[in-house]
Amino acid sequence: MGLRVEIILPIKYYKEQIAKAKKAGDMKKVKELQKDLKQREAEINKQEAMDRNARANAADLKAGSAMGGANAPKPRSKPMKPPKPMKKPAMAYGGMANKKQHMYSGGGQVKDNMKGLKKLAEKRPDIVRKMGYNV
Repeated sequence: MGLRVEIILPIKYYKEQIAKAKKAGDMKKVKELQKDLKQREAEINKQEAMDRNARANAADLKAGSAMGGANAPKPRSKPMKPPKPMKKPAMAYGGMANKKQHMYSGGGQVKDNMKGLKKLAEKRPDIVRKMGYNV
């Protein structure tokens, strides 16, 4: 468990070392140095981006964006909800006919078309009972 010490070298150093290795003809070392150079450039670019973001955030705080200043984000309007589907109209009471309740969507009254059965029940109640009606 030793300490890991990393030495950060400037880009100029890598370029000088690559030039020396090319003169010497050591292509293995050139490739290794080029790889290190790319890695170092990526680190520098990442650090610069982080610094830019930090400066921008500091400027926003200074301008008062956290309190609703000039650079504060504007509140977004809520997305509209789709309209709810309308309910079907409920069935209306249509009335009673032949001891049965009838429902109609448009309302109205039930028309009793069985007047003949009532007349038959007056004359021959036994036949009406055989048909299944209670008279």
